[in-house]
Amino acid sequence: MYRMIVVDDEAAITDWLYQAVSEEFGGSLEVYRAYSGEECLELMEKGSFDIVMTDISMPAFSGLDLLAALTRYYPKTRKLILSAYDNFGYAKEAIELGVASYVLKSDGDEILFAAIRKALEELQEEQELFSASEKEKLRLQQSGDAERHRILRHFLRGMQITGSLNEQVCPRWIDFTLPMDFALVTLQVEEALQRRFQIMALEDSFAEYLKPYYRYEMVEMGISDVALLVQETEEVKKGNQTHVKPSLYAAYENAQNSFYGVTQQYVNIIYTKEKITAMALPEKYDTLKELMQGCGDFACSIILSEESAWRSIRAQRTDIKKEIARVIKYIEEHTEQDLSLLMLADVAYLNPSYLSHLFKLETGMTISEYIKEVRMARCKRMLADPRYHIHEVARAVGFDNASYFTRFFKRTTGITPQSYRQQLTEQ
Repeated sequence: MYRMIVVDDEAAITDWLYQAVSEEFGGSLEVYRAYSGEECLELMEKGSFDIVMTDISMPAFSGLDLLAALTRYYPKTRKLILSAYDNFGYAKEAIELGVASYVLKSDGDEILFAAIRKALEELQEEQELFSASEKEKLRLQQSGDAERHRILRHFLRGMQITGSLNEQVCPRWIDFTLPMDFALVTLQVEEALQRRFQIMALEDSFAEYLKPYYRYEMVEMGISDVALLVQETEEVKKGNQTHVKPSLYAAYENAQNSFYGVTQQYVNIIYTKEKITAMALPEKYDTLKELMQGCGDFACSIILSEESAWRSIRAQRTDIKKEIARVIKYIEEHTEQDLSLLMLADVAYLNPSYLSHLFKLETGMTISEYIKEVRMARCKRMLADPRYHIHEVARAVGFDNASYFTRFFKRTTGITPQSYRQQLTEQ
């Protein structure tokens, strides 16, 4: 499922967009809302997003500022504008920033939905083209890779090397005198030819989403394990003095999705939340390997911080049903709130895709199906009570707009909320 953020500083418009797009694209698009450009970028740091639709005229951090940040740090994200202004100057600047569609608020729902459908089709086509091209690639490793990786592999396994890493590792992409982010990536490997293709697909996926914001080194540690050492580029370090910066977590998640699009296989990632020194790498490699053995699962892709991986293992050792029960309880007690997968994953202390997988195993239905079922059950209970007006029922299940609530109810039951209530009184 694709993800989209709608951004507008006018809460009523943001909520309307959220509900309208959610209702129209419920099966293919998970929609999030942000009430400022800064809030949108905070969301972008929490995971990968495929589409952002923003207003232009917003205080302090304008829509154009947001588009510029997205163009710089999230170039793969489709950018759409929904504006009240039919302004040539805005349109020209939007085109220069790579905006896919410029829609006026006066154009109506169908024009808006058509722009989103076009963006979704382009995303799908891009993935298919990327997959086809990658399957045809048989690249040779760059000269020097084998020796460089041999040294790093020995070091990560705790073996002594002569001299400093900066002196021994050539050509060098990482400055080993500086702290770095570290991750362990695990592939599901069944045969040698498949593994070579998987490694190439992984290399291309990280190259696509880590460059040019990070310097990194990808070291094959065995049949299925790959160590990933990452440092920010000088340009990003300077940019980090502001609130605008690329998200390493989002880059990992995008790379996971890209890898799956090429190979149709999952990849697991466990990463350190804090930067570590080169001397701490061997011990950290052992720790992450142990964690991966405890919570790695190729029934889906996982991406976990070291801290979350420990929590996941503890949950499995007790009873994973407790984590799912916590999510179910939260859903049932918060039907009026946004119940996005990212937010529920925070509740369960689990990776979103891993939570989705476990929830389906435990309940036999997807999280979105369960949320819909719970909300519908509450709707029917409240509609049976004449004290509640239709708009109060709508708000209780997360709809600020009664008309979109009516469409949601009718699509599910075949009749409007008013007709359902009337049927109850006639019985």
